[in-house]
Amino acid sequence: MLADHDRSFADSDVRRFILFFAVSLMLQASSAIAQTKPLVIESSTMQPSVALGRPMLTWWDVKIQDKGLVTGKFRFVVHSEGFQFATVETEEVTLNGPDQRIRVMLPAVDCAQSVDRLYVDISFRGKKYSGELGQQILRVPFVTKSVFVCLVGESRIVRRKSPQRDKVIERLKFENLVPVLPSNQKTFDETEHVQTILASIDPVDFPAEPLAYCGYDVVILLNDEFRNLRKPQLEGMLAWIKAGGSLYLEPNGVLEPYHLDFLRSLTKDDHQEISFQPDRTGRLPADTIPDDVTAMSIKCGLGDVVIRTENPDQEINASEESWRAIVGPLWKWRFQPVARPEVSWQVNGPDGRPVTVSRPNSDQWGLTSALYTRTTLRADQLLDRLMPEGVRMVPLSLLAAILFTFVCLIGPGDYFVLGWLRLRKLTWLTFPLATLGVTALTVWLSNSYMSAAETRRALVVRDLSQSGDVVRTNRYELLFVASTHQVTTDVEKGLFTPLSTGASPDPNQQMWAGRGQGMIIQNGRVINLQGPSPVSVVAPSDGTIRQLTTQVQGRIPTQFTAMQDLPKWTPQINRMMSIPGSASHPEVDWSEFDLKIAESQAMQSHQIPLKLINLAKIRWGEQAIVACFSGTDRWAYDHSPLWRSARPARISMQTINNFPVPGVPRERVAMEMLNEPELFRWLFQASVASVEQGTFALMKQTSPKGGAIGDDLPLLDSSDPKAWLLVIIVPEKDDFVVYRKLMTFQE
Repeated sequence: MLADHDRSFADSDVRRFILFFAVSLMLQASSAIAQTKPLVIESSTMQPSVALGRPMLTWWDVKIQDKGLVTGKFRFVVHSEGFQFATVETEEVTLNGPDQRIRVMLPAVDCAQSVDRLYVDISFRGKKYSGELGQQILRVPFVTKSVFVCLVGESRIVRRKSPQRDKVIERLKFENLVPVLPSNQKTFDETEHVQTILASIDPVDFPAEPLAYCGYDVVILLNDEFRNLRKPQLEGMLAWIKAGGSLYLEPNGVLEPYHLDFLRSLTKDDHQEISFQPDRTGRLPADTIPDDVTAMSIKCGLGDVVIRTENPDQEINASEESWRAIVGPLWKWRFQPVARPEVSWQVNGPDGRPVTVSRPNSDQWGLTSALYTRTTLRADQLLDRLMPEGVRMVPLSLLAAILFTFVCLIGPGDYFVLGWLRLRKLTWLTFPLATLGVTALTVWLSNSYMSAAETRRALVVRDLSQSGDVVRTNRYELLFVASTHQVTTDVEKGLFTPLSTGASPDPNQQMWAGRGQGMIIQNGRVINLQGPSPVSVVAPSDGTIRQLTTQVQGRIPTQFTAMQDLPKWTPQINRMMSIPGSASHPEVDWSEFDLKIAESQAMQSHQIPLKLINLAKIRWGEQAIVACFSGTDRWAYDHSPLWRSARPARISMQTINNFPVPGVPRERVAMEMLNEPELFRWLFQASVASVEQGTFALMKQTSPKGGAIGDDLPLLDSSDPKAWLLVIIVPEKDDFVVYRKLMTFQE
């Protein structure tokens, strides 16, 4: 008995030793793998904070611990709060140690929840090494505020700091331009709910692609940073400005010829007399801008530029009001900002009749709710015009031929052929094979026809500058597949954003009209159509990660492929923005479309001048249709049948909210717009920003972003009585091409 007890103790000691030895080997193996990992990647020290709703330009520092070149592809997976927002696999890169910095643009992330950080899981796939490289964090500050981002040029080598420089940058922030209420009406700080982020980047790292600037609202170049920019960087920035960007510039130092060409290109479309002629040393004289003007605002395409040529260290003596007038165009300030001094609502009076009650409005600009009341440009309103009227079916004659062939095989073919071969006993084998073969052929043929029914139709919006050049293009493309499969979209020099249509092929759906939102009630499930796309859901409680967006392979925005797994019979709309776009500008004398200010009155009764219709048909053909929008509750279109689809409307009712018509009751506008075609309503909301939506009470438009919200599309300043927008739509095959041009009523 004692011997057995000692033997059991000995066996247990052996087992412990074996277990300890195995664990030691595993730890050593994992340590060896970690030591042999050739790559270490982390967010660069120069990486600024990112903002939601716009593409994110990121920098990464890569340390190569292995000798020689390392070739492969990086994979970035962006997620937060249980949702995967983007997956980007780069093109094949070649890294040469020991240190290298790479730049990767990540797609715009639009999320309904307050996300203060984005997690980025990074992996690498190459010949020498493939594996995970860890997780990094991108900070998203001020998630409860309306955020603006300024790109500030700041050299890492020569950091020239001065009190005057800091004062200029501080004055350029959005919150410092907000009109301040009198102290007796002020109950809180109006600027508390808006915030400007400063992203300081060395001019050497400024991008050359115009779309890479879409992550910023304003670019600031002070002191010598401008002359440190190269020609490709200036060309990219110029294209972005023409597309709606903003630039504050102090062109100091010795300038190269391409710097002067850039300055002259900025003023090409502006009617102000300004000439950039350097002195003998290659510098611009201080009096390039007139002495009585601190800085000059210049219109460049759809964008704005403010230039100051005084001594940068000289104190700016302009008053706060004068300074606001100078830099206001950078933020697309309205001709007359629309405030709401009173808040009114209806209650039941003593006699049961509704009575209007008013009180002073402490938030006249709506900044407290700007982040939560912004209106998403709904993609589902385009479905009525872009959806196909049917799908491609397998011809009945082909089905009959297959059936006839099958009968011949299992009937006379089987009997006579096997009889001639004296192998009729093989009927039990040939009959099942023939049945399986014909069935497989029918399924393959059906899938082939259904896959060929993939529909791509688009509404292409081309925005024009004062001279008629196309400065940016937005393509809203419908994808509609008849069988569930992966669809790829090749994008070149563009931004790609999938949109949530909130729609279903089920025709028996009902619209619920709620205050400030639109919802579809489908199969007992409520789908929000008004919230930010594509994410308007609550994070899962089980901690799982759900994929919501498209996978991207390649280099954004230069050239990449977007892959989407689309279910059958479910429409998907994607937004693709490019600057300036591949289309050439139309050879049209736009002055022919000028209207006198007296003709604007016809729009109040929604009558379009016949002059516009006739000119459009002469220039683009009989299929061209026309619309125009003015600065108040005036709009008109030609009522052509092409505005409406021949198909019955899928949604019985639409919710019209927040139309940008100051001084006009919203309910009246909604009723007038309710019976108009969906395409016209979508163009109206895409062209005229609502004056009741927080920051848009102060701004007429924003810089181009390419995100899902679509708040960068509006162009018209509804507070300017002289401004109006001309819209011409030309059908091209299955697409609709929209030309938009800002016009001015002539005296």
